[in-house]
Amino acid sequence: MSSRSVIIDNTDAQVQYSPGWQANGSPNEYKRTTSNTETQGASFTLKFVGTSVAVYGTLDIVTLPNTTYVLDGGNPFPFSGQPQSQIQYQQVFYTSPSLPYGEHTLVGSCVDGGGRVILDYFVVEIPLEIPTNTSLSTPTSAVPTTLGSKPTPPTTAIVGGVLGGLLFLMTILVAYLWYRQFRDPGRRRDTKPSFTSAEQDAQTRPFNAPAMASSSYITTQHDAETPNHYSETPRHRDVISTVERHKSPHVSLQWNQSQQPPSYSM
Repeated sequence: MSSRSVIIDNTDAQVQYSPGWQANGSPNEYKRTTSNTETQGASFTLKFVGTSVAVYGTLDIVTLPNTTYVLDGGNPFPFSGQPQSQIQYQQVFYTSPSLPYGEHTLVGSCVDGGGRVILDYFVVEIPLEIPTNTSLSTPTSAVPTTLGSKPTPPTTAIVGGVLGGLLFLMTILVAYLWYRQFRDPGRRRDTKPSFTSAEQDAQTRPFNAPAMASSSYITTQHDAETPNHYSETPRHRDVISTVERHKSPHVSLQWNQSQQPPSYSM
């Protein structure tokens, strides 16, 4: 019967520990976590639903584990490991025989003190086709993986960091383009004056000559300065008025109606 593999980490809630265990881990271990103990009698209990189970851990070069594994209250299975020249990661500590699909219990214990037990993760086999005569469900906290493949460290943190960096760079780029747009517009206007337009405007715009003094003012001032020459005043005022009228259209002629021009007799 075909099956699929489900990995249960040592920190999963399905695993229960007695006193004497410490948390540890390294980049070469699954999810960078392990449960370690050197305490005699320290144990763990795993309840799972499947057809088999395997225990994986790390073998230290200093001390080797001296452990036993009991499945469903049966006979203990010992494991101590072999000396190695370097640390061995993701090593098999225990593999159960084929079991009927259902709920099972595995208990692992440290037999004597001084031997370091480094527990990493468990692999449970679950059939692809669940027998119809069972009502058990697969634990939701387990993560499926391929049979016999070694788990790799999660890449969620790496992908999140890369995406966050790209988003930050895009934000800086958009802010820079916005700043350039408002400070230095793409289309610059020509600020040089157009002499041709100025000349045409000067030709079409009417010339406003300054208003000249009225003839009444000139007459009054001249009369004040030369009071004894009344015979020449009318002629002088007439000449000035005629000149000012031809010189500027804005000059208004105002005659003094009280003064009559003298008559000349021959």
